[in-house]
Amino acid sequence: MPSERVLICGAGVAGSIVAFWLAKYDFQVVVVERSKAEQKAGQGIEIEEPALQVVKAMGILDELNERRTGERGFNFVDQHSRSCGLFEIGGTVSLTGALEIMRGDLTEILYKAADKFANVTFQFETTIQSLRQTQDKVIVDLENKNTKTTRVEEFDMVVGADGVKSRTRQLAMGSPEKLNCFKSVGAFVAYFSIPKEDQDWPYARLCHFPNRRILWTRPIRKESKMTSVYLIHCCDDVPTLRQANAAGDRLRQKEGFAELYSGLGWETPRVIEQMMRAENFYSDELVQVKLQKWSEHRVVLIGDAAWAPTPFTGQGNQLAIVGAWVLAQELSRNRSPLAFEMYEKRLRSYVESSQNIPLRGYAPYIFNPQTAWGIWVFRKIVRLASWIIRFFTWMNLAGMLPEEHRDDFDLEIEKTK
Repeated sequence: MPSERVLICGAGVAGSIVAFWLAKYDFQVVVVERSKAEQKAGQGIEIEEPALQVVKAMGILDELNERRTGERGFNFVDQHSRSCGLFEIGGTVSLTGALEIMRGDLTEILYKAADKFANVTFQFETTIQSLRQTQDKVIVDLENKNTKTTRVEEFDMVVGADGVKSRTRQLAMGSPEKLNCFKSVGAFVAYFSIPKEDQDWPYARLCHFPNRRILWTRPIRKESKMTSVYLIHCCDDVPTLRQANAAGDRLRQKEGFAELYSGLGWETPRVIEQMMRAENFYSDELVQVKLQKWSEHRVVLIGDAAWAPTPFTGQGNQLAIVGAWVLAQELSRNRSPLAFEMYEKRLRSYVESSQNIPLRGYAPYIFNPQTAWGIWVFRKIVRLASWIIRFFTWMNLAGMLPEEHRDDFDLEIEKTK
């Protein structure tokens, strides 16, 4: 009997992990991705438990460790580059994870791991244009952006792993407006890379500016010639950026951020100049995705397409990895859309808990003050916290500090064949 044929839309973290495990379970897998195979961009991300168990089971942990950024800690600085609080990796409390890696490096490793299987085919610069479901099949039109050709193919199931603005979700369930699935968190962000300078290594550095603006730089790797930059502006509405985002106009997005950060001091002149030249620039308004259900007959969603939590939760990467594992695991147990029900049943409460932004959703505003006075107070608190943590670490009193709470999730690894 022929193996079930599955289409995965999106070759990011979730899509590549689903492809890897479905291949192991003898599915025939096709992965379409709109970007080029060699495209590497994105922000630094952390892999921690329980997601760490999944990559260990994939046998790629050594490769991931080789690609670690090497970031040694997190340094809050003022406009004169003076430290207001340093949190070293390996200390009692650190904002830098033990396994920090650039998203582009992670997706490359995952893609190569899945691509080793003969029953997995990756098709880059290819997008899904239409989708219709019958009782036992999903018929899709796939377009290659290079050749401008469209072909019709049939699959037993389709997995939408194509991000917040998922085309798969829209085709299967309706527009975001119809679903009312976008929940704004009141922030605009930009990610890109700029040429590295000596001060960019080895610590991540973050500087606050009035009107809730942040400039954050992170090292990529010691040998890298580039530095990763994050601009974060907490605000309910920035018309110029919202219009540029709606139009997908990258130049207008850059000009909007250049205007927001112009004349602020510290590294902003350098960052603005290099941002205008950056090729891997990405910008958008942060929204969470909240759906009543994650599947529609033979189409299922995963990752940001189903439940985008935003970077403010710190859980996006973990949920993508764990969700991919659970979906593939349930499909191995029931090779039909019935698996989607169990996938959602197991994962829904964990996802909803992980979507909670700390401090009842106000953390982005509390930790990104509006006024210069608020920033001054915040820096004093950070400095005091860093001294206390250093003291406890030096005195070997780490056990007296409150432990970080992390939700447990049963991956049921021991039940996997």
